[in-house]
Amino acid sequence: GDVYKRQLFFLLMQLAFVNRMYQYSLDSFYKFFKYAINRTKPSADIETHITNLQNKIRYKIYQWVRRGLFERHRQIFLTQITLRLMQKGVLNEPYKPKEAEFLLKAQPKTDGPKPPEWMQEKHWQLCVALSQLEGFENFVTEVEKNGIRFKEWYNDLTPETTPLPSEWKRAPLFHMLLILRCMRRDRITMGLNRLVNQALPNGEKFIAPETSYTEIMNKSFKMSSPHTPFFYILSPGSAPKKIVEDLVNAQRPKYFKSLSMGQGMDKDAEEYLARGHKEGIWVFLENCHLMPKWLPKLEQILDNYALEGGHDNFRLFLSGEPSEKIPIGLLERCIKLTFEPPQELKANVQLAFKSFKKEEFENKSEKYRCVLFALCFFHGLVVVRKRFGSTGWNGNYPFNLQDLRDSAKVMETYLEGSKVPWDDMKYIIGEIMYGGHITDDWDRRLCKAYLDFLMREDLFDEMDMVPYPPKNSTVNFKCPKAPNYDAYFEHINLLPETPLVFGMNPNAELNFREDQADALFSTLQDLQPKDMKTAGDEGTAQLEKFKDIKDLIEKFDSQRIPSDLLKGDENRTPFQNVFMQEADRMNTLISDILNSMNDLELAMSGQLTMTEMLDNLQDCLLLYRVPEQWQKYESIRTLLPWITNLSYRIEQLNNWKDNPAVAPKVLYLNYLFNPQAFLTAIKQTEAQRSKVELNKLYIQTEITGKKPENVEAGIDQSMKKAAIGVNVYGMFLEGCKIDLNSKFLDESEPKKLLMELPVVICRAAPVPPEGKEDKSFYICPVYKTKKRGPVTYVFAAQLKTKDPPQKWTLAGAAIILDAEDDLAKPHFGK
Repeated sequence: GDVYKRQLFFLLMQLAFVNRMYQYSLDSFYKFFKYAINRTKPSADIETHITNLQNKIRYKIYQWVRRGLFERHRQIFLTQITLRLMQKGVLNEPYKPKEAEFLLKAQPKTDGPKPPEWMQEKHWQLCVALSQLEGFENFVTEVEKNGIRFKEWYNDLTPETTPLPSEWKRAPLFHMLLILRCMRRDRITMGLNRLVNQALPNGEKFIAPETSYTEIMNKSFKMSSPHTPFFYILSPGSAPKKIVEDLVNAQRPKYFKSLSMGQGMDKDAEEYLARGHKEGIWVFLENCHLMPKWLPKLEQILDNYALEGGHDNFRLFLSGEPSEKIPIGLLERCIKLTFEPPQELKANVQLAFKSFKKEEFENKSEKYRCVLFALCFFHGLVVVRKRFGSTGWNGNYPFNLQDLRDSAKVMETYLEGSKVPWDDMKYIIGEIMYGGHITDDWDRRLCKAYLDFLMREDLFDEMDMVPYPPKNSTVNFKCPKAPNYDAYFEHINLLPETPLVFGMNPNAELNFREDQADALFSTLQDLQPKDMKTAGDEGTAQLEKFKDIKDLIEKFDSQRIPSDLLKGDENRTPFQNVFMQEADRMNTLISDILNSMNDLELAMSGQLTMTEMLDNLQDCLLLYRVPEQWQKYESIRTLLPWITNLSYRIEQLNNWKDNPAVAPKVLYLNYLFNPQAFLTAIKQTEAQRSKVELNKLYIQTEITGKKPENVEAGIDQSMKKAAIGVNVYGMFLEGCKIDLNSKFLDESEPKKLLMELPVVICRAAPVPPEGKEDKSFYICPVYKTKKRGPVTYVFAAQLKTKDPPQKWTLAGAAIILDAEDDLAKPHFGK
C-alpha cells in the first residue's frame, strides 16, 4: 500500500513542473486516499479487494486532480499515469523502454531510402527511424510493398480506430501508436485515449468528461470543510462567479458575500472572513493574484481559524490567474478547480448571444437584430481563432464578453439613423473595443478583415457569413431573418465546426493538432524521472548517444570561415558586410558548441566539476533538444534536424566566401542569422545605384517558377543595370499555395501544411505613393519560424492574387523561413 501511495503522490508532485498552480499537500492527498478507501465495497477475496481498492483510489485521486487542471494538461497527466503504471508492471499492457522512448522522442532518420510519392518526407523519415526498433525491421519494406492499402490508412479521417493493413492489423495497440506517431501525429491524442481506455481498469471513466459544472461543484463541495477553501484557477474568458452563485442559491441563498480584490481591499476582506468564520457565511474573494502581498496574511488567518474551530457552515472561495506570487502553502490546502470557456465556435457564439436579454432583444428593430447577430458571430470567431496558435493570432489576446457588450452599445447608437455609417462603427469596434487588446499590426489587419467582411448592407439580405469559401465548398451560415430571440438562438445550431468558417484552410485543424501533440510529448519528456529519461541509456548507451552527436559536430571545426576574410577594407560592399557579420557569428557559434561538448565530456569522466549549465546540456542531448547556449538563431527544430540544418548554413557561407562582394547566384535566406540585414543590403546597393533615399525603397518579390538547380546564373549586379535583384530561396508558404503556372495564390492541397516556394527574385523599388498601391497583390508577412510575432518578423512579400487579399489575411497566409519540415539538401552550385 505504501509503495502504491508513494508512486501516486510522486506523479502529483511533478504536476507543479507543468504549471506552478498545481500544488498538492500530503495532507489533502491523504484525505482523498482515505475517502476512496471508505467508498470501496468490501470483497470476500482479499486479492479482489486489494485490486478494487487500487482502482478506486486511482480513479478518485485522478478525479480530484483533474478538476483543477486545464484541459490541455489533463491528457498529459493521464498518459503519465498510464505509462508509469505500465513501466512498473501494474497493468497488463506490455512495456518496452525503447518503444516508450520512441513514442516520446521520435527523431527523423535523414539518410534512408526515398519516400513513396503519396507520403510526405517528414513522415517517411520517422518511419525509417522506426524500422530500427525490434519488431519493426520490415516495416518500411511492408509500406512500400502494400502502398495502396497503407495510403488509404494514411489518408483516413480516423486512422487510430481503423485497422492497419496486412499483418500489421494484428499488432499490439502500442505498436499501432508508434506507427501513428510517425505517419499521423495529428491523431495521436485520440490514439493515447485508446491506450488509456484499454490499459487502465475502467479506462473509459477516466476519458469521459464530467457532465456539467454544477455537478462538479456539487461533488467538490462534499469534499470541502471550513478549513479547506476552493481555488478557481482562472483562464481568459472563464467566469466562476456564476457557478458559485448557482451553488449558493441552491444551498445558502442568504449567507453569501463576494468581493473583487485589488489595492486597499484587504481590510474589507478580513472583515468578511471574520463574519464568515463566526456566522457561517460563504465568502468569495475574486482575483486574488492582484493582492499577492496580502496572501501570506490570509494563510495565517486560515491557520488560526483551524486552531480555534468556528462555524461549521463557513466556506471560502478564491479565484486568481496563474501567478508566481501566490503562496504554495495556500494552493496546497485548496480544492483547485478550473472552468474553462468552451473551445467550440458554436458554444462560444451561443454564449455571446445569451449575454443579451430576451425581452430587450425582441423590442429592437430587425436591423439591430441582424447586426447584433453578426457581432456575436464575430466575437465567436476572434475568441475561438486562438486555438489555431500563431496561424490564428500572432498574440494571445483576452477578448471577453465585456468587449462584446460595449461594442453592442456603440452599434446601437450608430444604427439610429436611416443610413448605417459602417466605416465609423467598424473603426470603433475593431480599433478600440477589440483593437484595444491587439498589440501586433498584422493581427490588427486580421481583425479589420473580419469586420470589413461581416459589417455591410448585405447582412439585411440573409448574407452568407462564411468568408471567402473555396470554389467547390458547400459550407455556409446565413445571417437569418428570424421572427424572435429563440429562433435566432436555434439558428446558431446550424453553425458548422470547420476552419472554413474562420476563412481558414481545413489544414489549420491538422496544424493545430500536430502542435498539440508536440507540446504533449515535450511536456511528458520533462516529467519523466531520470531513470525513465535515460530509458535503456544506462552508461554505455548514453555515451554512445554523445559520441554520435559529437561525430556530427566535430567536422564543423574545419569549416570555420578563415579570419583574414573577416577584416575587409573601407571599400566593402553592403553584401560583404552581411557576409562578414554572418561568418563572424557562425565562427563564434561553432566555438561555443565544440567547447561546451568538450567540457561535458571532461565532466562526465570526472575531470571537471559538473555545473548546472553542463547538467542542462546533458539533459538536452538526451532529450534531443537544442541546448540553450547553442540557440543563437530562431528555430523550433529538434536536435538532429537542427545539426543537419546548421551544416547547410555553414556550407552556404563557405560557398559564398570566394566572392563575398556580390550576392551568391542563389541565396538561401533561411540559412542566415539575420535575413533582414541581407534585404537591407539589397536596398543599400540600389540606393547607391539610383540615388534614391534608403527609407523610400521597399523589397519587391517576384516568383520565378525555377528551382535553385535550374538557375543558370546570378543576376548581374553591376551598377549600370536596372534595379538590382537577387535570387532568393528557402521560403515556405503556410495557409495557401501558389499555382506554379499562373503564379497566383490558390487553396492549399489537403494535408500539405507548407508549400516550398520556387526561387524568388528580391529587388529594391521605390515605395509607391499612398493610395497608388497595386491591389492585385496580397501583402504577405515573412517570419523566421512558425512562431509568428514581432520577434520573428522579417519583411512583407507581395504575392499575386485573383481573390480579394482579405481572403488570404483570414486564411492566416504567411511565409515561414526555417520550416522544421524542410529536411531537403540544398543545391548551392557555383
